[in-house]
Amino acid sequence: MDAPQTPGPAPGHARTKLDLLYHDVLGEVASLVDRLETVSASLDAAQQQIQAVADTQQVLPQQLARHLVTTLEATAKPIHQQHQQVIQAMLDATSTRLDHLTQEAAQCARITHQAARRMALIAVVIGGAAGVLGGLLAGLALGQWLIP
Repeated sequence: MDAPQTPGPAPGHARTKLDLLYHDVLGEVASLVDRLETVSASLDAAQQQIQAVADTQQVLPQQLARHLVTTLEATAKPIHQQHQQVIQAMLDATSTRLDHLTQEAAQCARITHQAARRMALIAVVIGGAAGVLGGLLAGLALGQWLIP
């Protein structure tokens, strides 16, 4: 009833060509499975690295923009301040020159006004003297003509 059991080959020993073939195929399959698992693990690692690079590429433009804005602000601020200082110095120098020119123009206007008043006074005096002299001469001439 029970079939006689034949003792199986010892582990690692093949009895027949079929056992040897099964053992060889199973070894190849096991080797292929191990290689597939290694490749799968490598693919998972590569996928994670690719995902990290993709995430970095998405964040990189924003970080670059922020860095660029910060750099431009840091660079532009001293230039702007220096520009403002130079303009203010030029405006101060121009204001000082204009004040000096205004004072000189006012002084020239006063001198011109005084000279005009003197000339008018001289003209009145000369005109008056000429009038008196003309009147005297006319009176003398008239006297000579009327008094024979």
